[in-house]
Amino acid sequence: MTPYEVPETVIRRFTENGCEVTAIVADPADAQQTLYGTVTRDGALVGSYYCADRVRQSEWHIVTALGLPLTLDGQPVNPVSEGAAVLVLTSILTARDSYEVEQRLRDATRPPQG
Repeated sequence: MTPYEVPETVIRRFTENGCEVTAIVADPADAQQTLYGTVTRDGALVGSYYCADRVRQSEWHIVTALGLPLTLDGQPVNPVSEGAAVLVLTSILTARDSYEVEQRLRDATRPPQG
């Protein structure tokens, strides 16, 4: 592909934990690089995710339905993969209130004790 060619994109939809996930994927036949995705529950936006480094598919970021980066204790929550971003959005951010969201994030990011 030359620098001026626009890669083909496709929309990939699936359901996870009762949420609809919609992902925009570039070069579906080749690299399958996810550009960004959204998560909705009962028609309402839960949040979205995107990849800052599309080539390596790393440096994932989550944006809440309020349009703000997801943070915990003032630090950004950056999932390690698209799957982890989807997990956060479909299980953690669907909590009933902000206290429950923060507790779920703390539990999910706490190092294992053993």
